Amino acid sequence: MSRYSTMIAIALGIGLVTLAAGLATGSIAFLWNPEAIAIVVGGSLIAAAAGSTPRHLAETIKLLPALISRQPNAMSIAQWWIATNTSWRREGISALQQFIGTAPSPSAATILQFCADGFDPDEIARLTEQLLTTNAERYQRAIVFFRRIAGYAPTMGIVGTVIGLASALASGGDSATLLLQRIGFAFSATLWGLVTANFLWLPIAQRFESMLQEQRTIDRLHVEAARLVASGSTPLLTRYRLATLLPDTQQQQLLDHDATISSSAVVGSVTHQ
Repeated sequence: MSRYSTMIAIALGIGLVTLAAGLATGSIAFLWNPEAIAIVVGGSLIAAAAGSTPRHLAETIKLLPALISRQPNAMSIAQWWIATNTSWRREGISALQQFIGTAPSPSAATILQFCADGFDPDEIARLTEQLLTTNAERYQRAIVFFRRIAGYAPTMGIVGTVIGLASALASGGDSATLLLQRIGFAFSATLWGLVTANFLWLPIAQRFESMLQEQRTIDRLHVEAARLVASGSTPLLTRYRLATLLPDTQQQQLLDHDATISSSAVVGSVTHQ
């Protein structure tokens, strides 16, 4: 999945609503209601944040750049581990220290450090699983957080509408045109609540969910590769074992010996769009 696909889809969704509003009314001016937007967006964020701890909230914020940043893919991770194992078999433990600096992620660097420190293979597998479980929990909390915001947004839209209607009724002595205008602006709050919930917060939550599924595949690769490297398995065995964890379309590609790339090439290809 392209790293920009979610942002493009969000923009298209909001653009579609704007276009429909313009075609229906001949104007989109009524959509611009700063007060309603502030109540819907600000209120939803505050309500969701109230149910999170400061630490979890900070972790979720730190994950936001991952929505558009380059992410390692399973195929490149497998190739990196094979190249690492090959160099280790040829050059010894010093090769692992060199590959730590080329790790595609902080987690991979930490796992390889476990191997370089000479821990028992079973202990390395246990430590790796604990490390990756902690990382997965961060994604799960982010998913829950944004789904919570999506749940609050329509309600905050209703709050904005009620405030707008109360304001309109309180100024009943004004002209009918002004009164109708205020009522229209009031209902735009409900619209913003629905739009942000369905075209902003839920897509972000779904994007994190897709990233979590991809991360789980990579996590399984890390656990198995760390165990194989620590136990001194041959690069060929490592290749076959890691291939079984890849999607069917990528298994043969990894097993193809002609597709093996040098360690320097692996470092340059561990990320994708």
